[in-house]
Amino acid sequence: MIQERIFPTFLKKVTPGPKLWLALGLILSLILVKNTYYAISVMILSIVVIVLEKQFGLFKVILVAMTVLFISMYALHGCIAPNIDKVNDPVMFTIFGIRYYASGFAWATKFYLRVGPMMPSLFVIFLSIDTADLSVLMCKAGIPYNAVFTFIDSFQVITLLNKDMDQIRDAQRSRGLQTEGSLLTRMKAIVPIIVPVVASAIVKVQDQAIAMDTKGFNAKCKKTVYREFSPYKADPYFKWAGIALSVFSVGYKALVSLNVIPAFLTNML
Repeated sequence: MIQERIFPTFLKKVTPGPKLWLALGLILSLILVKNTYYAISVMILSIVVIVLEKQFGLFKVILVAMTVLFISMYALHGCIAPNIDKVNDPVMFTIFGIRYYASGFAWATKFYLRVGPMMPSLFVIFLSIDTADLSVLMCKAGIPYNAVFTFIDSFQVITLLNKDMDQIRDAQRSRGLQTEGSLLTRMKAIVPIIVPVVASAIVKVQDQAIAMDTKGFNAKCKKTVYREFSPYKADPYFKWAGIALSVFSVGYKALVSLNVIPAFLTNML
């Protein structure tokens, strides 16, 4: 049998710490700087990285959410934004008798270009973080190991439950259960699927609790980690880029708020 070998991509080789710094920098810069060209550039660059990392299949769900958010925000704020002056503001176009104003679209842009670019950028960053490496980083940062275990295990439980649900759904289909069709048919199929999933989850929790006790999870002693990861050569660039973005964004916002410098980068409301 030919075994598939998954080679780590460039982004997956970067350790979790620098990625978290970069994520913090992107969040602060998108919220505080409020520059249209910067936000659009982050969005486009993130999508390009997603394609290069070959994660576009998973990104389709986020893309649908971004599209729905775009349509809903512009459709609503374009006509009822609080900054619209319906007497003086020019009407861009009319749909079914509803007038859409330029100031309303500007108001929608103010919020969408803060949230929209975060979705692909944070998606590609967090998707490339290995949970085991993240747990090691959290332990070394001084976070209690039981809190680290709870945080990491929550993501693994979601994956396991999803896998169990798929298996139980297939098993119930083989027994003649109708899981496709109208909404009523789907609702009738929920109970025969959910009950075995919950029962299986309870059994797994009990087994996991026993395994944790036998391995000394609650032992009052210093904990060590068996997993070590060596820094990647691109780690410093990611780390200092995130720190620089964070410091610059906070400093820029503070100086603008104190009227020390003009808002030369801000071109949104």
